[in-house]
Amino acid sequence: LGKAQDTKIAPDGRRFASWPTFREGECAGFRYELPFGNRKRWGSSANAALSRVISGWQVQGIYTGQTGQALGFGNSIFTGNLKDIPLPRNQRNNDHWFNINAGFERSSARQLGSNIRTMPSRFTGIRGDGPNNWDLSLFKNISVTEGVRFQLRAEAINALNHPQFWAPNTNVTSSAFGKIEGEFAWPRVIQFGLKVLF
Repeated sequence: LGKAQDTKIAPDGRRFASWPTFREGECAGFRYELPFGNRKRWGSSANAALSRVISGWQVQGIYTGQTGQALGFGNSIFTGNLKDIPLPRNQRNNDHWFNINAGFERSSARQLGSNIRTMPSRFTGIRGDGPNNWDLSLFKNISVTEGVRFQLRAEAINALNHPQFWAPNTNVTSSAFGKIEGEFAWPRVIQFGLKVLF
């Protein structure tokens, strides 16, 4: 459940995932000026009034995607097979993010007090949810003078309204063990603005 590139070795010999550790991440963006208006592919022969309406439009998008943070289970007792903890993607949900019956000792009375810890603090193969987000914008540039222009902006943050969740509860004695109990990002936000460029 670990990869050499994102694990560390503690002084006592334990291997654990470094913090923070995101195995994969990607970010991509684009900006495109719509081909309408004067000297553009479409609408180049429009009169001056119509040309001012249809020209100067741009669309922009930014995508952010990342694997979730590596999870750990504290100084817990585990007697099963570590490979049984992660669940396939099609079996995961907010109430059952990983296999809580893989071999964890759940009783509060049987938890460890003072001992030499052998349980890794984090596992690179057991992760929470990660960002999966699109931000989209539509701009309209309006020239006022040679050096001054207005920009009308409509922006949609988290445009596809993807939920983005906190890590699941990893306290083995909790009744919420293995459950996701909140979101770390806001739902879709649409905002409008006016910018003066000079």
